[in-house]
Amino acid sequence: MTNQQIRIIKKNNIDSMEYEIGDIFTVDSTWYGGANVTSKLGIPLSLDREEYEEYEEAESIFRPIDQYSYYLGTADAFCEMLSAGVKTLAFSHTCDSVEERAEYLEEVKKICNNYGVYYYPEDQILVTDLFSEEAVKGKYIYLFYRLEEVLEQYLDLKEMQKTLMENGAYTKQSHYEISRQLGKLLSYPEDMIEQMIQKNAGTGQPKEG
Repeated sequence: MTNQQIRIIKKNNIDSMEYEIGDIFTVDSTWYGGANVTSKLGIPLSLDREEYEEYEEAESIFRPIDQYSYYLGTADAFCEMLSAGVKTLAFSHTCDSVEERAEYLEEVKKICNNYGVYYYPEDQILVTDLFSEEAVKGKYIYLFYRLEEVLEQYLDLKEMQKTLMENGAYTKQSHYEISRQLGKLLSYPEDMIEQMIQKNAGTGQPKEG
């Protein structure tokens, strides 16, 4: 299947920013359960067979998923997982401005009411090594959560980071620990947290040891 093009039709790793539904990739290699591709940012991805379909440029025109529908669709999925207790905290997809984020507000309210969860407009996303600084700095999101204490824990992490920086005590170790704690709040598995930290190591990280 090498050199075959595939189109993403489902995301099993809904938190990944490296691929989206509708993306088209060229297969680098295959494995028993799917295919290996390279993202637009040069990150290797292993996709499960159920996540994609074979794609031919000459095939009939398909209807792409518009950004508005996709944003709300993922928000709905996150809120459903929160309601079911699968996640404790979720980030919406990022917006480039407060105005862009506000376009989703009324529907976000309906989704949250439907699942019995809450939202919080976040204007300064906590910068850790879970995501690249480029992916979060200057971006605007909604936080989704079911328990108020979860939001408090997230805000406490931000305050801790700020205090350490102001006191000149923000070390690589404290940066790592805050990254891990955020990963746990987002309910990522331990191995996934470590992989994400290793991939983004150094992003916004202090130079001192």
